Amino acid sequence: MQIQLELGPEFQKTLAELGGLGDAVSRAASVGLSKVVSYSATYVVTNYLTGQAIKARSHAMQRAVQGWMAGDFEGIVGVKPNSGVDKYAWLLGEESKTIVPRKGKFLAIPIGENLTNQGAKFTSPRQIPNGFFVRVGGRLLFGYKNGKKGKFRAMFTLVKSVFVQGTGALADGTLEWIDAHPNTIKDEVEKVL
Repeated sequence: MQIQLELGPEFQKTLAELGGLGDAVSRAASVGLSKVVSYSATYVVTNYLTGQAIKARSHAMQRAVQGWMAGDFEGIVGVKPNSGVDKYAWLLGEESKTIVPRKGKFLAIPIGENLTNQGAKFTSPRQIPNGFFVRVGGRLLFGYKNGKKGKFRAMFTLVKSVFVQGTGALADGTLEWIDAHPNTIKDEVEKVL
């Protein structure tokens, strides 16, 4: 997922009209645009990917969101191709997906004490010795019980599919930062003038 920012054809026309000063202005505008994409990426990570829109455990997505220049007047905010989070980068956009099991009938979603800050203790019900299934209020749960009178500890809920909606965090964060700081490029150009 990427957002491309570029200085349009009117900017090129203005540079041509400036003559000798046009080169200095174009370099300053390019520096300003590189600041815009870099700061925008930082803003997205800080305000949209820190425990709000996407609840991160490994923080790989936060490290993958960057701002870089693709040309003199073209900057990109997003996740570079072939990064470690390509499978999940769509979460930064508006796309939605329904996840279904590849094999079997159910997806095993970790819940309860199976969840930690680093992820699930157990990734599959098969890893839990002496576990069993129960149906509670229409939900199919898998867990275990300590002893005959122990309390049931739910470790997984089993579902046929999960609907996941993208967050739109990349576009929202980038546009919000640009709206809050409209003079970043202008300030760099004014230094030259």
